[in-house]
Amino acid sequence: MDIQKLNLQPADRIVAPLFKTGLTKHHAIYLGVNDYGQKLIAENDFTEGVRIVTEEQVFMEHPVIDRIERFRGNYFQRNRAVQTAQNLVGTHYDLFLYNCEHYANQVQHGLIESNQVKNFWKALGIVAFVYVLAKD
Repeated sequence: MDIQKLNLQPADRIVAPLFKTGLTKHHAIYLGVNDYGQKLIAENDFTEGVRIVTEEQVFMEHPVIDRIERFRGNYFQRNRAVQTAQNLVGTHYDLFLYNCEHYANQVQHGLIESNQVKNFWKALGIVAFVYVLAKD
């Protein structure tokens, strides 16, 4: 995979499947090119927390890309989103409170939320409800 082929702009989101099932996704934010010509991506890694890595690192770990979510905003908003992404480096990962989707949503939309976590709790509630009904 190559960022040029994806036509990424700073603050665009890369969404990739975490596992072959494709049920869970990894979210990362493209930051741009540094002074050495490296294409940089920010992500919230479950072992290291929010970090900045190269395009090669991301695509080695996530060779398949599901989709790109383009940043919607003007030049100044895009720069602010990239600055937010960088300022959050070192923030700790938490599966339910601050995962990679929470991070990407905070950078792109200013909202700390994860649809994957919401869907997990909904599914768990349905399973619990069905269990209670079946138990009676």
